[in-house]
Amino acid sequence: MSGTRIQAQAFLLGERLELRGLARAAGSGADPVMLRDGPGLGAFVFRWGGLVLFGATEAERDAMLRLLRDRISSPLDLPVEERAWIADGAARDDVAEGGEIQLIDFAPPRLALVAEAMAKSAALTHQEGELARTLDGMDPVVASLRRTGRLAIFSRRLLRAVGDALAARSHATARVQAGDRPETLWEHAELERLHQRLAEEYELADRSAALDAKLVVIGETMQTLLSLIQGQRSQVLEIAVALFIGIEVVATLYGLLR
Repeated sequence: MSGTRIQAQAFLLGERLELRGLARAAGSGADPVMLRDGPGLGAFVFRWGGLVLFGATEAERDAMLRLLRDRISSPLDLPVEERAWIADGAARDDVAEGGEIQLIDFAPPRLALVAEAMAKSAALTHQEGELARTLDGMDPVVASLRRTGRLAIFSRRLLRAVGDALAARSHATARVQAGDRPETLWEHAELERLHQRLAEEYELADRSAALDAKLVVIGETMQTLLSLIQGQRSQVLEIAVALFIGIEVVATLYGLLR
């Protein structure tokens, strides 16, 4: 296969990207949005914080990141990045064994599908890391419960574990749905095979299912911890009431015996 070979770079920049006011390319869809006069062969942005550049130089990449910096909600300290080599001139759209994405041409609809697959993969990488850290944070609390049979309900570690679990579930409600059908395919059904090959290459469905399973574990663990905390607080309250009554009885008896 002979053709042009370029590098694609995908970034997850934060939780949301404000697109109003950005100059869009003619015919650009709702998501992803192809920017007019983007660097290289094109730049695609996603409302959920994704950016994909095709054939951009290092200087062009840095300029684009600066342009979007003030439009990002809850920016990541270090953007998550995915890279891939892309070539045109192929007899049919495919993904080679070494991971190179081979396209018939660099037409915007094909680039849009590649951009969506790479950006979703970057988003899944970020979510995988977040959930892994949440589960790691719960491990010491669960281990302590198994070892002692009780929870230190006011411990910083326990409160942090519950807070991380709540945050993970909250972020997951708005997380990228990797299995959603790209909008590009509604107008370009002939690219369905390319979409399927990209989804297989980046294991989007399997990774999304694994995240769902981890969310179930986090949810069940969090509910168990909250139930135990509530039970222990009720027990502490009952002991406090009993002690108060006991003190009142002793005080009354003391008054009678004087």
